[in-house]
Amino acid sequence: MIETAQDPTIYQVIREQHRAVAELLAALSRERDVARGQQLFGQVRDALERHARAEEAVFYDILAQQDAQGKALAKDAERDHAQVRQQLAELEAMRADDAKWATKVEALTRSVTEHVAFEESTIFAAVEAILDDDQARTLAETFEALESRVEPEAAA
Repeated sequence: MIETAQDPTIYQVIREQHRAVAELLAALSRERDVARGQQLFGQVRDALERHARAEEAVFYDILAQQDAQGKALAKDAERDHAQVRQQLAELEAMRADDAKWATKVEALTRSVTEHVAFEESTIFAAVEAILDDDQARTLAETFEALESRVEPEAAA
């Protein structure tokens, strides 16, 4: 496919997904119905896992192939993902009516929010220094294709 200026860049795709996950997390934190809370949690878990796997394979790989600073940034981001996966596993083992559920959801939301801030500032800036706009559009296409192949059951 020939990339055009109308095609989204990797940064636009990732930002859009970050906003969608933030909305899901906000809905999850407000939900009081146990069944709906479990359903929303499944959506959050699956979205985060698909997103993380695609980022690690496509986006962070660009950094990891660079200098020591790029490798370190990729490792930091992957550590954030590991922390989020651990939090997802803890929530997976709970019911939405557990006394600790709201606190765990709040901690997950905080971890995701902090990771997004780090990624959209530091990581984006580092990758922008490596890729031109056409490469960023091509990477977005690769990212979305890979993400669509991640099985939701592989989550957390």
